[in-house]
This record gives sequence, structure tokens and C-alpha cells, in this order.
Amino acid sequence: MKHLLYLLGCIVIISSCQKVIDVDLNEADPKFVIEANYTAEDSTVRVKLTYTSSYFDASAPTTVNNAAVVITDHLGVSQPVVSIGDGMYELTNYVPLFETDYTLTVTQGGVTYTAVSTMHTPVALEDITYEYYPAFFGLDPGYVCDLNFFDPAGVENYYVIALSLNGVPDTKLTSLFIQNDAFSDGNFVTRPLFKDEFNQVGDTVGMELRSVDKVTYQYYYEILSIAGGQSSAAPSNPANNWDNDALGYFSAYSNSRKEVVIED
Repeated sequence: MKHLLYLLGCIVIISSCQKVIDVDLNEADPKFVIEANYTAEDSTVRVKLTYTSSYFDASAPTTVNNAAVVITDHLGVSQPVVSIGDGMYELTNYVPLFETDYTLTVTQGGVTYTAVSTMHTPVALEDITYEYYPAFFGLDPGYVCDLNFFDPAGVENYYVIALSLNGVPDTKLTSLFIQNDAFSDGNFVTRPLFKDEFNQVGDTVGMELRSVDKVTYQYYYEILSIAGGQSSAAPSNPANNWDNDALGYFSAYSNSRKEVVIED
């Protein structure tokens, strides 16, 4: 009985010592995000402008429709990229010149943001091959497709590989792959692209090989490391080519595509 009374007394004392602490959770100022791609395949510049939302706000990011967006070629000739609504800006029929730099300029709220990206010559994909794998690590048995291409010799090449399944692009960040030629310059490259599930007979698998510049490659390297939990450092915004503390990236890239139907 004495032990019980002692325990109750301790609980009362501990409870009386508790204090409600009012923590002031200051939310960071919204950051300007510029996601821009200039694709040689369809000669189109696409830009998406948003502000980041609060960490505690589940709503969609705020879009920006009143910015001035301009792209400039290596000769200094500029073209406006016009707003088409919902934070999107577009310039069509803008024919690229390979191995030259393009500068994208965005002016918003009295601040000008600038990024430069190099449009490289496209590298052709070879036919997609595939191999059957038995079930392992909880995956059902199926097929893994191989990336195949000849890397041009004597130049640094950087690639981003995107996939599609049955005509539908796989938009998951973790479904992108990156490749460089640090150890394969001038060689034939073949690489199985393992995803979170195997392909099955009858599937149509598409591959897109994007030839990007080094800055774009590094951006995807960092963001994929964060998304895949491979970074040993605390998560942070990946380095990009925008000045004035803007988030996002500007990538001028060429590409090639291949498809294959999985057969037994």
C-alpha cells in the first residue's frame, strides 16, 4: 500500500511540473520554381512557373501567369515564350541548332532569373533487347529491357533515359535513369533498366534517350539520389543552372526513341 501511495504521489508531482510550450512554427517564404525544357524533337520550348506552397499546405503550388519569358540563341536573337495559362508558357516551331547554347530569361516581380543550357547532338538508340528473370525480392517473374546505343567518341556525353509502357509515359521520378560516358566513351553501351516491376508478354516498352548537358545531368543525379534515399547528406534543393535563388532547372536537349513488344 505504501508503494502504491508513493507511485501516485510521483505521478502527481510529475504532472504538476508539465508546462505547455507554444512553439512558433515560422513557415519559409515561398520559393520561385522554374521548370523549363527545350526539346529538339518537336522544336518546342515549355516553361512552368510556380511558387512553392507551405510544408503544411496540401493545396497545389501557386501558378504564375504574368511573367516575361524570353529565350535567346547563341547569336543573341531573342524570342518570347508566351503564357498559355495555368502557369505554362510555350514557344513552338523554334528550330534548334545543335552544339550551341540557349539562354532562358524569366522576369517576375521585378526580379530577372537567367539560365543557360547547351543543346547537344542527338545520340541514336539501337534496338531494345530484353531478358527473362525469375521471381525474386517479391517481384513476379517477367522481362527486363536493355538500353542499347553507341556512345560518340571523344566528347563528354550525359544522358537521361525515360520509359513508357503501352504508349503511356512513366512519369514517376524514380523511373528515370541517368548515364554518362566516363567509362564508356566511344563504346557500345548496353544496360538493363530495372524498375519496381518486371514487364510481361504483350507489353509495349518505349525508351527515350535524352542527350543533356552536364548541369542537367548533375541536377537529375542529385534529385534521384534524394528520391532513392542514396544521399548521405540531409535532403536539400539540388544544384541547378538558375541564378537569383530560383528552384527548378532549364534543359535544352535532343533525343531519340525506340519501342519493342515483349514476346515469349
